[in-house]
Amino acid sequence: MRDEIREKYSKWLGTPGDRSKVGEMTEKELLLGRTLKRMREHRQIPLEDLSKGICAPSDMMAMENGIKASLLMTGAYLTRMGKSVNKFEFYSTNLEYEQQCKRDKIVELWKTQNLEEAGKRLAEYDRHFRSKFSESWSNWQKRCIALRGDRLPEKYQEVWKELDEQRLYFTQEEMNYLWELAKYYERRKDVVHVRETYSLMYRNTMATGIFLPQSGRGMDEERKLEILPELCWSFGHFEHMQGRHAEALQILDTAIALLRGSMRMTMLKELFEERVGILRGLWENKQDLEAYGRMGKDMEYLIALDLIGDETTKALKRLHWLKEEAKWENTILDNLFTVLERRLG
Repeated sequence: MRDEIREKYSKWLGTPGDRSKVGEMTEKELLLGRTLKRMREHRQIPLEDLSKGICAPSDMMAMENGIKASLLMTGAYLTRMGKSVNKFEFYSTNLEYEQQCKRDKIVELWKTQNLEEAGKRLAEYDRHFRSKFSESWSNWQKRCIALRGDRLPEKYQEVWKELDEQRLYFTQEEMNYLWELAKYYERRKDVVHVRETYSLMYRNTMATGIFLPQSGRGMDEERKLEILPELCWSFGHFEHMQGRHAEALQILDTAIALLRGSMRMTMLKELFEERVGILRGLWENKQDLEAYGRMGKDMEYLIALDLIGDETTKALKRLHWLKEEAKWENTILDNLFTVLERRLG
């Protein structure tokens, strides 16, 4: 098989004399390529759909055959299928590691509003790493830089249409662009487009069935954990501020259930606090008993998180409100309130 691959793709591989480690690398790349191909075929995803916006279908076919497989393209391949890439980092070469470090720095620069330096580094990156896949990545960064600078990028309507029609999961670069687009519209108080952007991100992340028709599952848990906590907090807060409380609760419930089920705490406290704020408003305005019960349980959870984080004063304030204003009855919390009050004097 190795000889067949080398002969078929000799224009890329060169001769053994040109690359003394070509056989060794191809063995690893063949294993990865076969794994990815089986994953794609199991999900019945056409190669043309998977490669859209990433690279040419022929480049992705070569990767599946063990040729030119790279961490960067593999990452885009996996995220489009709703998979986390953190388990595949050991395939990185020194060149790929250097390339990824440069990418991370460019993203960091535009996220911290250092737009001029980000543009300069991006131009240098394009000169050093020229490929179809790198060009696609660079285009997304240019769009994000434009949005950070309060400018809609060129052909933004065409880009939106392509994303709206995307049948597979978004890559990280596409998600970053949509994040920046939502923030751009928020600064302009364009409620309709903010909701439209957040909704697209949320629907894409939560989509099931059409991506994995044989198993009925959707995006894997690790990938969801990379996206949903911050997305649901931002989207839920936005809907809360617009008075759409039922929608906000549904969105927040999604992330909280995922985090609790995975025993993760990233943004869990922020999500609980946002949900408590909504439930408290519903209870105070409508005397909603269901909202009252959920609010009390969430407050108990927040108090536990406060104590885990050694935020005793904050826990005491929550206990005081729960006991004196909400009239929440819980013997254990009453005893805890007494203990903390004595400890803090």
